[in-house]
Amino acid sequence: MTRVRPSDAVLLGLTLLVTAATVPVSLVMAGPAASGRPALVVVPPWGARAAQVIAAGQGYEIGPYVAPIARFAVLQNPHAARAAGAWAVLDAEALLTLCGFEGTLP
Repeated sequence: MTRVRPSDAVLLGLTLLVTAATVPVSLVMAGPAASGRPALVVVPPWGARAAQVIAAGQGYEIGPYVAPIARFAVLQNPHAARAAGAWAVLDAEALLTLCGFEGTLP
């Protein structure tokens, strides 16, 4: 069995701090979604499903990955998606930049 050293606790604390700071920074950088551009649609795990919220925003899903409470989509009416129950509808370009995406967007 290994002993826990003070440096281990410091590294764990710094890792948790950086992880906790990433979400607010991402949200501030992203800003609101624009019509016809990629957006990140975040929905609560209860209530309307992501597909229903995206349909209410007159949009369609993009990307190969599906998360439990979020989807990338192109929306014609981001405000309608927010009114349909989305927690947030964020501009995806800033988020893609944070993730290191260097391709072209639709």
